[in-house]
Amino acid sequence: MVDTKKRFKSFAELMGLGSGQIEFPDGGPRQSLPVPVRRQNQAVVAFMFCYWMIKPGPLRIWPPNKVAWFDPVSGDLITSAEVSPTDFGQTHSADDPMQEEDEDTLSVESFMEMRDRLFALYDILFEAWATAPSTRTTVLQGAAGEFLKIFDQISESPLRPYYNALGREYFEWTRKLAK
Repeated sequence: MVDTKKRFKSFAELMGLGSGQIEFPDGGPRQSLPVPVRRQNQAVVAFMFCYWMIKPGPLRIWPPNKVAWFDPVSGDLITSAEVSPTDFGQTHSADDPMQEEDEDTLSVESFMEMRDRLFALYDILFEAWATAPSTRTTVLQGAAGEFLKIFDQISESPLRPYYNALGREYFEWTRKLAK
């Protein structure tokens, strides 16, 4: 008999849990996209938090100052920690915004559609990465290629080195799978 029970929470649900369980005394910074990581040999989902500002003109974003790790099965917060750019192997100043991003050219509707599709791809890929990373199928290969394309379109470009450092194993696996 095939086990049809879903093992992990959906990434759309995990995204909502991330912002709801982390408190910041001065309002709240921007939450990153999910970052699959292995922590103490367990597959978990991390989020980076960083300050940002929208002013007339491009988005200004500071390096992450906090990371929170969540259990992908229960959605419970495992732990959170203050971080600095050096924790990610970066040399940015924690006190200054990174390069400003150009105005987003996607409509809100297009962005939301792409984000929803990205979360669906996270669900597919995370299950394989967490439980059977040596599995390679044409479906997974196509999902990995599509994931990377959408991720590059909607993730914040100044944060990409931080995503890659935090989720190095996952992103390397996804890039290798996509080839």
